Amino acid sequence: MIKRVLKSLGPGMIMAATAIGAGDMILSPVAGARYGFDLMWLVLFAHLFKYPAFEFAPRFAIANGHSLITGYYNVPGPKGWALWIFLVTTTLQGLTITTGLISVTASVAFVSLGGIPYPAWIVALGLFIMLLHKTGKYHALDIICKVMLGILAVVTAVAFITSAPRASDLARMLVPSIPAGSVLLASSIFGLAPTGINVSIWHSLWVLEHVKYWEKTAKNKADMFRMSLIDFRVGYWFSAIIGMMFMALGANELRPRGLTPDGVNVAVTLSRIYTELIGPWMYGFFMLAVFAAMFSSTYSVLDGFPRAFSNILRTLAPDRAFFKHPKNFTYWGFMIVIVTFATIVTTLLPNPVLLVSLVGALSLLIAPVLYSLNYYCATRLINDPSMRPPQWKRIWAILGILCMAAAGAFSVYTEIFLRYLAR
Repeated sequence: MIKRVLKSLGPGMIMAATAIGAGDMILSPVAGARYGFDLMWLVLFAHLFKYPAFEFAPRFAIANGHSLITGYYNVPGPKGWALWIFLVTTTLQGLTITTGLISVTASVAFVSLGGIPYPAWIVALGLFIMLLHKTGKYHALDIICKVMLGILAVVTAVAFITSAPRASDLARMLVPSIPAGSVLLASSIFGLAPTGINVSIWHSLWVLEHVKYWEKTAKNKADMFRMSLIDFRVGYWFSAIIGMMFMALGANELRPRGLTPDGVNVAVTLSRIYTELIGPWMYGFFMLAVFAAMFSSTYSVLDGFPRAFSNILRTLAPDRAFFKHPKNFTYWGFMIVIVTFATIVTTLLPNPVLLVSLVGALSLLIAPVLYSLNYYCATRLINDPSMRPPQWKRIWAILGILCMAAAGAFSVYTEIFLRYLAR
């Protein structure tokens, strides 16, 4: 049984790696350092309310044999309108989310190794990741990154146990509150915990690539879907637990010392948690582990956005030979644009934490649209009625859509209208 479960793991852990990179490792300890446990509830609530949106991805992919991109294209109305919306959001988020992730990854390399300016690390990492995608030589490095990510999770759990929060602090997970000045950060956590809903569309693409492994033991589509759910839930709830641990450590270890992760030294500040609780020897190990975790996230994202972008264009214009070219010009072209954009932005705004916060807020604003489209695809466009979500899960999803929309509206009202009126 254990061997079967391990073999079934795949797309869900890729999604978890994407989530841990920004939402968990950066925003959660920053929130803990600034506001203690007051925003702990957001990590739990975000995972609960977003769950159906992400589950709809493997459900739709396995039931219909194609990704949510095709589902978006088949949404009734003007031809391809939903996919055009996703193309716009993919372009915006591809530029911004990747910039946030690669900026944090580069900051770790910059403070650890130095040698070249911070923006130059962006270019170096971008080119290296592109080379790995081009040559397909990532497998061995992927194993190393996953091992380091696993070790980082273990030492984080050890640090959490060593500095265990009180029961009253953990109980605040169930008590919503928005401290003064925390709206942008709260919006970012809600947008990126566990990750942006756009990743659910990538998940449907990753599931289709992993189906061949599940088909070896699955009896039918329902059985295959159960396997995909194991994979998905392991990665999804693993992200939630890690996010809450990071926030608790930020509240217990950084806040009392007046330390807040910020700027290019964000990883150095985070390392204080581990060196104080486990020992000074953890510094070098932590920097290596956090770099591996961030690199894995950046690698996944720098593949996910161009892959989605290329698939969208092929779906929207199936007769255009350029989009179907074997060298996949649109995939590589968008990847180059992303790295160039990231280099320019980080040169002008060399603050990874602020970049990730802004990216999270943008993800929150886009979330209700993508969530609604996922809901429609899962409830109306799955051919086999037995594979469609049950009524209680549909209600859960509707509540999630309303919650995300309300949170986005509150964020815009607070951060834009109230600030404008205060002038």
